[in-house]
Amino acid sequence: MGEWPPEARRARRQSDAPHTAWPASVLLLVCVVAAATSGCTASPTSSGPATISTTATTTAAATTTTTTTSTDEDNPGAPGAPTVDGTVAKPGSGRAPGASACRSGDPLANVYHPNRLQVVQSCTTVSGTVESVRHEDDGDIHFDLALDTPYAHLLTAANTTYQHGWLVVEIVPADEPGCTPGSPPKPASGSYNYGICTGADESAPAIGAHVYVTGPYVLDNDHSRWAEIHPAWAISSTLTSTPPGTVPLPTSSSTPAPSGVRIVSVTSPVSAGSFAMLAARSAPGAACTLSVILPSGAESQSEGLGPARADGSGTVTWSWQTGSRTTPGTATATVSCGSSSASAPFEIT
Repeated sequence: MGEWPPEARRARRQSDAPHTAWPASVLLLVCVVAAATSGCTASPTSSGPATISTTATTTAAATTTTTTTSTDEDNPGAPGAPTVDGTVAKPGSGRAPGASACRSGDPLANVYHPNRLQVVQSCTTVSGTVESVRHEDDGDIHFDLALDTPYAHLLTAANTTYQHGWLVVEIVPADEPGCTPGSPPKPASGSYNYGICTGADESAPAIGAHVYVTGPYVLDNDHSRWAEIHPAWAISSTLTSTPPGTVPLPTSSSTPAPSGVRIVSVTSPVSAGSFAMLAARSAPGAACTLSVILPSGAESQSEGLGPARADGSGTVTWSWQTGSRTTPGTATATVSCGSSSASAPFEIT
């Protein structure tokens, strides 16, 4: 599920620490005695979707109350839990990254707390070098990829800040070795629902290995919207079929002129109602704008289009959701940075 920022880890340790439920009469006595000095703090046991601790400080001038709410991520009663049940995967799943590894149905099937993830592409393939591997408390196998250059635009600012500039990849319990197809995975802890074992038997790759990974490309809203492949549907050191999703566009130059702009990739095809993503290269810090002309000839009004600024490497990205009633056909994306512009077609199905 990813590495937590320092402040989030501290909050999580505090919310997960064992505590004793004191009788109400004892708490009342403690509060009465403490009120004469610096106030009273009480942390009652809660079985609801969040743990709330309230600290009140009373002075002669005013009373200030600070409320801190812990994350719902590990609470099986929180919205979005348990997971969306999946189905047994087709034979050979997990071993051949590429278009053949894409699964039908909900892309977040077998993911614990799917409500925290935003699906940008339901299936895509990336490649990179494995930098770290660890087992998470929720049963996921987490590993980080230093992406190859064609996929570097998939990273967000949070990947740089909290994940060393690496892409997060998660193997869920339903896809791990030893999981009997059609049966529920054995929870790592508690009695959470982790879906249905697929039989994919995906093992963690070795640190330093160069691998291809296929699965849904998502943003984790619980972790500052860093980018992930979650769940990973196939992992291998070789690529045996054409990667789906983001299509690199041909170009005569790897780097645009400082005053120019070049579209690097765009999602094609994208189904109506699904998310699309476009990456472009321009001068570092350039102010750019993306517009899309739909197959009907109208300009798209989707949220996520419009202005964006290139990062320090000159990369600028957009993610937007196509309308569910969009007419199928060829759309045209146009990126403008200053006086320069570039266009690329993409298919809406």
